[in-house]
Amino acid sequence: MKSVDTSLHGFLFPTISQDGWKFVSIMAVFTLIAAMIWFPLGCISFILTVWCFYSFRDPVRVTPVLSTAVVAPADGYIVSITHEKGPDAVGLQNKNFTKICIYNTPFDAHYCRSPIRSRIAKTFYDAGKPFTKSFDKNNLGNEKYIVALKQSENFDFVVQQIATFCNKRILNNFKLGDEFTAGQRLGFLRFGGYVEIFLPDKVQPIVCVGQKVVAGETIIANINSDAPRMEGEIR
Repeated sequence: MKSVDTSLHGFLFPTISQDGWKFVSIMAVFTLIAAMIWFPLGCISFILTVWCFYSFRDPVRVTPVLSTAVVAPADGYIVSITHEKGPDAVGLQNKNFTKICIYNTPFDAHYCRSPIRSRIAKTFYDAGKPFTKSFDKNNLGNEKYIVALKQSENFDFVVQQIATFCNKRILNNFKLGDEFTAGQRLGFLRFGGYVEIFLPDKVQPIVCVGQKVVAGETIIANINSDAPRMEGEIR
């Protein structure tokens, strides 16, 4: 296995997605213009440009090689764990799931990753409204992308990406039937939002609300485990 780059250079100048360069370039040009108009404005714009650069970083992740492990699909904080029916849009409204909602903050890496070895069974995209003024993940105007995954054991999993504040932020480059290994990149959620994973009803999460998870690395469930749902407390 390749070693992870822990150098200072790798930390300060990480690899970023190809899509990110156009945003960084636009911000850099604006920074130069702003600095010529009013230097303090240029300083503020420079800080935003640096933030934009790091928003598109593509970090290396070390995924546990365990066929029954379900890994986090996104970086962020777990904000809720609920029992719900599956999404109507992908035909799973009659199945019970445990839904884990992860808030992918503007400071996290924004790549979404496959939670388990699986194939793309169904997809559904809702462009939402051009501009929504709510960060509420339940806002019907938000842009959404739902991906139904079929695992080799015939378990159904669902990953739902939800943009906040405005649309045109979800990027996915896959098609029906594509197969993914656990931790492999599924798509990108520009500048963060919510990523929800629906676990099969009998699969209990081994993470808890408030916990910080890392995409492709943190094991959030094990499909063969009969352990009860994990609870946590702040210490």
